[in-house]
Amino acid sequence: MKTALIFLGAIVCLLVSCETTSLAPPHVTPQMAKTGRGQVDMATLEHGRKLFVSRCIECHTLPPVASRTAEKWPHTVDRMAKRASLKPAERDAMVAYLQAVSK
Repeated sequence: MKTALIFLGAIVCLLVSCETTSLAPPHVTPQMAKTGRGQVDMATLEHGRKLFVSRCIECHTLPPVASRTAEKWPHTVDRMAKRASLKPAERDAMVAYLQAVSK
């Protein structure tokens, strides 16, 4: 019983640490909604983050958001949109999130 509790505690710590590492996709903030091209809806950015986390992980590990510039993310998402079964609005939300984080 003691070993099981220790194991469970270790799993919880591991999961919490994964969410707080610099590799975890950043959570949406009001500052992200302000872009050089105007205002992006917070709900759109939240949806884009959710899609990034849930769809991309189906095929590979999540790339660090900082691994590409805001200008390169649309091309990257376009290359993988079909495999990820992204509808056009979902693609746009994901790109909006990635560009907001990368700026």
